[in-house]
Amino acid sequence: MRVLPEVRADTYDALVTGRKGSKFGLPLDQVPRAITRIRASTNLHLAGLHAHIGSQILEVEPFVAAVRALADLGEFETYDLGGGLGGRYTYDDHPPEPEEWIGAITDAARRYLPASSRLIIEPGRSLVARSGVTLYRVVNVKRGDRVTVAVDGGMGDNMEVALFGQRFEATVIDRVGGGERVDLVGRHCESGDRLSSDVPLRSPRPGDVVAVPVTGAYCYTMANNYNGALKAPVVFCADGKAREVVRRETLADVFARDTSSPGR
Repeated sequence: MRVLPEVRADTYDALVTGRKGSKFGLPLDQVPRAITRIRASTNLHLAGLHAHIGSQILEVEPFVAAVRALADLGEFETYDLGGGLGGRYTYDDHPPEPEEWIGAITDAARRYLPASSRLIIEPGRSLVARSGVTLYRVVNVKRGDRVTVAVDGGMGDNMEVALFGQRFEATVIDRVGGGERVDLVGRHCESGDRLSSDVPLRSPRPGDVVAVPVTGAYCYTMANNYNGALKAPVVFCADGKAREVVRRETLADVFARDTSSPGR
């Protein structure tokens, strides 16, 4: 049973899922009655409790607080402590190492939970985010009060910036690091279609390829066809070799589901 532990993690508001009032999980004051009802049922078995306090969390203390909240609800076979460990998207991000995160959770479990209980964790973003890099082609550089560098992608392939303001770094692939501060924007018809604001790019010009790292989590799964954008291919690279694992989307793919064509 998912419980709302009423723990406020320091992350983007859209990614906080464990604070009081969240749409996720049963509020703490409703949990005892729910436990009683499930245990009285002949059709249900309550194996344990689940809590997930959010995503892109860069400290361990909220996870420890969630363990304490679950411990106050009784003893169970299983405790699913969710995920949420953040990744290093920018130079200013300093997330705990996985070992530190797991160590804090297990230390709290030893202190507050039954010794025989099973722990489950869900470390998604922290495992895959840094494994992905998105490549864009520069299509325009506009100079004025600010330098705006437009690329052939945007919120069609990376919704994290528009949805909750996730910050990304970027670089021109053959001129890595440094350069003038620019706004890296996409091709969609919103001012909010930004991949990164005030990011350094060295002498950007049309035709350059720009790399945006740490896009392995959520970007592909939230890709969309807004403004008629076609989804990008996915290429796996290892040991100097590359292989396409998802081909580039075509207009034929998009129209294949259209039932309004003449003759249908």
